[in-house]
Amino acid sequence: MNRFGRYLVTDIKNAIARYGISFLIMATVSLTSYLLVGFFSTIVGAGWYSLEVAPRTVIMGITLIVLTITAPAKIFGFITDKKEGSSFLMIPASSLEKTLSMIIVCCVIVPFAFFAVYMSLDQILCLIDRSCGDSIMVTINNGQTLLTEAFRKINMESENVIPDYSSFTSVWLYFDDLAQGFLIFLLGALLFKSSKPAKTIGCLILLSIALSMITTPIITHGAMEKFKEAAANSNMTPEELFNMFPLISWSIKHAVLLDCISDTIVNLGLAIAIYFRTRKIKH
Repeated sequence: MNRFGRYLVTDIKNAIARYGISFLIMATVSLTSYLLVGFFSTIVGAGWYSLEVAPRTVIMGITLIVLTITAPAKIFGFITDKKEGSSFLMIPASSLEKTLSMIIVCCVIVPFAFFAVYMSLDQILCLIDRSCGDSIMVTINNGQTLLTEAFRKINMESENVIPDYSSFTSVWLYFDDLAQGFLIFLLGALLFKSSKPAKTIGCLILLSIALSMITTPIITHGAMEKFKEAAANSNMTPEELFNMFPLISWSIKHAVLLDCISDTIVNLGLAIAIYFRTRKIKH
């Protein structure tokens, strides 16, 4: 554990050296956008314009996508390089320790540090400039409350036929999805020697096309007649519609559980693939 702790600290320091400046630029992009828009609006004579919560949230989403795509390749992409990668292989740490360190850095430290810096700056900005409206954190909290009440109301009115989706309002439910994105691009950074993000995206597109071609006939097999019957029967109750499609009904009622299980399986598979790639890598 002591050796792993020292190795993890070293990995964090290397991540800061390799990606620190890019990270700071992305974590402060909302503040930069606020200043640029305000100055430009003032220069053209329209007065100071303050970015409201909607554009700031969109900017955060776009920045988070860029971070997910670029961070793994920038931080650990050197492993496939002959010179630097050979030095990495000589480090006195096991493949498991190296894999765990990479996963912790990419899936925990980088995203949490990003949200901490981005949200803190956004909160301070809203406290200084009241015309910006609510901060993203306050908006998320208010949205969670409203959605939870809406889901519960729908659930009561539908007599429990439609499940209560209030669990979907928890931000923690989407952490495994975020981690999955980082794991995918981390695996791509270890597999490809050049154009790592682009090649990873290309593989994802090809994989999605292949899966669609395989799963679509399986899902629609034998269900088209039922869909036509349901569309023709306008008097069908929600309960009858759910009973007509038991598999779809079960998936909808247990959507949160299904999402967690499927994401966990995929993430474990990606982590295992990263481990074996780290263990078998050669230059």
